[in-house]
Amino acid sequence: MPAPRPYWTHEIFVSRAPLFGAILERAKATAGEEARGIHRILRAAGAPRRARVLDIACGIGRHVVPLAQLGCRTVGSDFSPTYLAEARRYAEREHLRPEAAHFYRSDYRRIDRTLRAAREPPFDAAISIFTSMGHYGERGDLATLRAVRRVVRPGGLFLLEMGNRDWILAHYAPTGTMEGRDDLWIREARRFDWETSTARSDWTFYRGRGRSRRKLFEQEIQVRLYSLHELKSLFERAGWEFVRSFGGLTDPRPIGPESRRLVVLGRRPVREVPRSRSGRARSSSRPTRRARGPGAPSG
Repeated sequence: MPAPRPYWTHEIFVSRAPLFGAILERAKATAGEEARGIHRILRAAGAPRRARVLDIACGIGRHVVPLAQLGCRTVGSDFSPTYLAEARRYAEREHLRPEAAHFYRSDYRRIDRTLRAAREPPFDAAISIFTSMGHYGERGDLATLRAVRRVVRPGGLFLLEMGNRDWILAHYAPTGTMEGRDDLWIREARRFDWETSTARSDWTFYRGRGRSRRKLFEQEIQVRLYSLHELKSLFERAGWEFVRSFGGLTDPRPIGPESRRLVVLGRRPVREVPRSRSGRARSSSRPTRRARGPGAPSG
């Protein structure tokens, strides 16, 4: 019996990492402006100027490096050895010291275990950018939100940015493309699962155009998409306080029907309430029995 094929995230980000890496390299063009937007949001919410910031699924360090250049003490994590190697080279090219930017290999659903083993102190803030979550469904996202909460200090922040489900469905297109560096591009054939709010796509990687076009690889992917109210609820189930939403990293307005991106800012409560596995707050005190006075019923 043939071995099961690895999950799509392993195929895209590990086994064939250089292919999607070309997309990430092209996206560096906007990373500096996005990092400045991230920095403004975190500072406005009370993060210190030289905040310790964790970037989960940091990829090639597109935001880790510019945030470090803005004065943050940054840590990036990713489970792709290829992307982490490029992120470290990028930080070295920019002459950043390890205390300004360093990296760990980790699955973000278990980032708390990785950082605990490394004896990393708590962070002032954590970020997840470019629809890096949603890859393992709602259950995986809930596990990630809880793991990140454990590594952020009480009162610390988590900034999550991803595609806005409501905008995507209002402007739904069954096909699309993504452009990368070195004449590499992806053709997407899209389907939407309404029962699970999951976007499924067949990604076909090509190099070149026209008669010189060459097919490189094909992979089905799936990403859980969220509306704002769903993501707010997920944050709260994971123990975060909802702070506010934005229509983009560089757009200070609240999210609206014209917002392509969904940005949510949460805060770890200073005083936390114990929660059940479902995310509901547990009562910390037993109900008191009312004393029976004369003539009170016994049952």
